[in-house]
Amino acid sequence: MKSVTYVRLLPHVCRRGAISAICVLAFATSCGGTDRTATNFCRQLAKEMPGIATVPTTQSEADVLVSRYRRLGEVAPSAVADDWSTLTSMLEDATNLNTSNSEDVEAFTKDALQANKAAGRALQWVKDTCGVDLSGFPPASQ
Repeated sequence: MKSVTYVRLLPHVCRRGAISAICVLAFATSCGGTDRTATNFCRQLAKEMPGIATVPTTQSEADVLVSRYRRLGEVAPSAVADDWSTLTSMLEDATNLNTSNSEDVEAFTKDALQANKAAGRALQWVKDTCGVDLSGFPPASQ
């Protein structure tokens, strides 16, 4: 059973510092054939921002969010591509997490904590390169 509940909880967990970097983005994709440059990444990010900045409340919205991250991943330069891929994978895992299964939640949390450094590097790169701070989300209640 897919659940969007965990995605809605991510901002709360992030504010608590447990997996702050995981909360942000994750991996979107763009049109095939586009050069993997910082400029193209930042342009694609600007296009995706309205959707990335909104906390999903349905499974459909969560799936769209993952698609946005994948599109970004398709234009991510080598300097950030692997870390961005890690973010995207964690976001996708969160959107498919069965929150009623405590073992699944525990395994996801462990994986998310291990991915935290990669997520932090990706977020810092986006901030330094594009001037966009993705480390914050709207509160889970919004």
